[in-house]
Amino acid sequence: MDSVELTVDSGIIFTGLTGTGITKGLLFSKSLKLFAPEYLFDELKEHLSRIKLLSSLSSGEIDSLISKLRGHIKIVEKSKFKSFLDEANKLISDPDDTEYLALSLSMNECPIWSNDPHFKEQSLVKVFTTNELVEFLKAKKLL
Repeated sequence: MDSVELTVDSGIIFTGLTGTGITKGLLFSKSLKLFAPEYLFDELKEHLSRIKLLSSLSSGEIDSLISKLRGHIKIVEKSKFKSFLDEANKLISDPDDTEYLALSLSMNECPIWSNDPHFKEQSLVKVFTTNELVEFLKAKKLL
């Protein structure tokens, strides 16, 4: 079976952990091969209390989901995409998004999965919102 490689941003993970919609299912889909910078899980830790507040899950359930995500998302060390940070910084206005874009650029412009409008400011890397990703996967018969 084919799989689609994507850089996934923390907003998608946050939505997947707090929501009940399609995002959670997509995060664990065998059709997607997900990559993220190593600071993704640091960002999640920072927002853990908010995730617990917004989701209807227990602390144990959230920890279990995060643990599963660690197994499903390939974490890439900053040293692997560091040389792309300057370029990424010039292409996007939100500094929080720079590492995701740099990672993407370092992977031959691997598409990004994000609902953050800042990513659409640049045109070098394809960006899928969750809705666009669903349509794309349906068209490819991967969903």
